[in-house]
Amino acid sequence: MKHYYSTLFLFALLIFPYQVWGAEKTSEMVKIPAGCFSMGTNKTYLYEDDNINSREKPAHKVCLDSFYMDPYEVTQEKWDAVMNFNRSVFHKPNQPMTHITWREARSYCKRVGKRLPTEAEWEYSARAGTQTRFYWGDEVDGDYLWYADNSSREPANVGTKKPNAWGLYDMVGSVWEWVEDWYSIHYYENSPTKNPLGPDRTSFRIIRGNSWITDEKYLRVTIRHGGLSDPTLTYWVGVRCAMSPANH
Repeated sequence: MKHYYSTLFLFALLIFPYQVWGAEKTSEMVKIPAGCFSMGTNKTYLYEDDNINSREKPAHKVCLDSFYMDPYEVTQEKWDAVMNFNRSVFHKPNQPMTHITWREARSYCKRVGKRLPTEAEWEYSARAGTQTRFYWGDEVDGDYLWYADNSSREPANVGTKKPNAWGLYDMVGSVWEWVEDWYSIHYYENSPTKNPLGPDRTSFRIIRGNSWITDEKYLRVTIRHGGLSDPTLTYWVGVRCAMSPANH
């Protein structure tokens, strides 16, 4: 009987290695309170291709249940402990993981007992109760973010700038972050109010948050892109995981 249980335990380790070794705790995360906010913007900004920001309009009411969010982007050290590859250009343990696809980002979060945040959860978390261009105000402030004017030709270690009011770091600048939703430029026009999950399947998933090479005029908490769903090797894209209370 003892041999049977030993064999069963070893089998479980082989089949569910990340559930046994890689699961992280909510104590390492920030609990985001339930609430409502105005998602998107009615102001006009430009994108790098000179398109106006119709994809961020209109500002619309969204209400979310509480959830947990990682305070930091996933570092390469955390990634390497779970995944078996690392395509980051720079290999430093406390830098954010980069050059990953949406599927890889989702797989990592799942392996540590978490999930990707929805786009609404991401923006709600980033704003932390604010409705300004950034979670600290309307003007760029290098004390809060890494961007083109203050980065040193590579991503910085996570958590080296000031956090937002809810204790989340690098929600603007640093690296882009994958979220769960499919991307549509028209979704905000018809988004449901309660816990929106994004449109039905389209061509791309969404990346949010800007990066360390973004120019000042393109920086804002509302910016959103359709990231390439598969070979996202030309983007500085990483991930930050979320968790629902029911998962814990």
